[in-house]
Amino acid sequence: MDVKLDSLIEKIRKDGIEEAENRAEQIVKEANQKAARIVEDAGKEALKLINEGKSKIDQFRSTAEADLKQSVRNAELLLKEKFNRLFDSVFKREVGEKLTPDLMKEMILKIVEAWAKDSEKEVILGDADKKQLEALLFNGIKTDLKKGITLKVGADVTSGFRIGLKGTDVYYDFSDGAISDLLKSLVNPNLKSILDK
Repeated sequence: MDVKLDSLIEKIRKDGIEEAENRAEQIVKEANQKAARIVEDAGKEALKLINEGKSKIDQFRSTAEADLKQSVRNAELLLKEKFNRLFDSVFKREVGEKLTPDLMKEMILKIVEAWAKDSEKEVILGDADKKQLEALLFNGIKTDLKKGITLKVGADVTSGFRIGLKGTDVYYDFSDGAISDLLKSLVNPNLKSILDK
C-alpha cells in the first residue's frame, strides 16, 4: 500500500507539475502576446505622433515662410515709400531754392509778354515770395503791364507761382510742387526699375 500511495502521490505531483508548467507556459504565452500587442500599439501611437509632429512642423514652416515673405514685401514697400518721400523732399527743396524772386520775375515777365498781353493776369504765390516779388516785378515793368497783373497769396504754394487769366480756374503751374512732380515723373521710371531690382 505504501507503493500505491507513493505512486499516487508521484502521479498527483507529476500531474500538478505538468499542469503548473502548462499553466505557466500559457501565462508566459499570453504575457508575450500582450507585450507584443502593447509594443505594436506603442509603435502605432509613436508613428501617429511622429506624423502629427511632421504635419505641425510643415504647417509651421509654411506659415513662417508666408510671414517672412510678407515681412519682406512690407519692408520693400516701406523702403520704396521712404525713397519716394526722400526724392519728393529733395526735388521740392532744390526747386524751391532755384525759384528765387529774380528768376520768378523773369519768368512772369516773359509769360506776360508772350501770352495774353491784353488780359488781366493773376499770379498766385507763397506769402514769403509775395513781398519780394512785388517790389522786383512792379519796379521793373511797364505801367500798362502793371495794371494787368494781380499778385495773390495761395495757401498751397510754398515756393514758385501759378499764373493764369484773372477770373478763371486755368493756370500755368510753376510752383515747387508742380515742378518737382514733373521732374519726379521723368526720374520715376528709372527709379522704379532700380527699386524693383
